[in-house]
Amino acid sequence: MSSTTEVLSNWSTLIENFQTSPQQFYSVLTSALQKRQMPNARIDRVSFRESHLLSAKREYLRISCKGDFYFAICGAPFGTGFFVSWWLLQPPDGCLAQMFAPFPGLSILARAMVKPWTYYRIDTATMFRTATHQAVLEVIDMIISEKNLPALPESERKPILKGFLA
Repeated sequence: MSSTTEVLSNWSTLIENFQTSPQQFYSVLTSALQKRQMPNARIDRVSFRESHLLSAKREYLRISCKGDFYFAICGAPFGTGFFVSWWLLQPPDGCLAQMFAPFPGLSILARAMVKPWTYYRIDTATMFRTATHQAVLEVIDMIISEKNLPALPESERKPILKGFLA
């Protein structure tokens, strides 16, 4: 994830007393995402370093939408539970915006010229976030139901929204 990648929204939860492999979780989640038939969506798996260049990598499920936005979804064992998180990200802007990145005022202007936030773009990001979040919750609810675990409280079902999405 580049330092110029913008976080638009994120969410996480820990499913207590449940263990599975990330690969199994990603497989089930991929099916839940595909059945939604989101236009221009592409699903793949990517590895991000845990920190520095020589650190271990962690595999994420990535779903991207027309190159404008993408989700990095993590599923990983943590203690006696299984941790799930997602990050809705906007990739770095084009060369013009990157060139003016050191200058905050010019950077904002360049970004507005390259990728303006129109109603259409906001609606697309919101639809993409909602459909993906619902797929994640569907898989978690299925796991919880199958294992007779306590349901996620309503307060843990809501994503954290940033900027215009809030």
